[in-house]
Amino acid sequence: MKKILLLFFLVPIISLGQCVDGDCENGVGTYVSDDGSVTNGSWTNGQADGVVQEILYDDEGRLIGTYDGIMKMGVMQGWGTATLYDEDGTLLGTYIGEFANNEYNGWGIWIWADKAIEKGIWKNGELVREIR
Repeated sequence: MKKILLLFFLVPIISLGQCVDGDCENGVGTYVSDDGSVTNGSWTNGQADGVVQEILYDDEGRLIGTYDGIMKMGVMQGWGTATLYDEDGTLLGTYIGEFANNEYNGWGIWIWADKAIEKGIWKNGELVREIR
């Protein structure tokens, strides 16, 4: 299986967006980026930290992905679910499992849009040991 990139999650939230609800510095709040992407959840020192939900859009306003799970200081770290879309807005698939350093790392399942399933142990975004 080819490596599934999560580059859009690697971009830190540095924009002209704003906190639209709550406390996005040290508390619980909702932040909307200038591209319309939304990050909702716990914040520490202005970084998503704890249970977080993200809805991500590209500069053209097209949905490119969602993430629900644990973040540590803006980095996906722990259990979560990521759903990815291509540049046309077509569903690519969903990963459910462990993350480390913004990549699939540990036990997880990738469900392709055609319902094909790959499950097993992932390392740096690649399936390294398939479990049937």
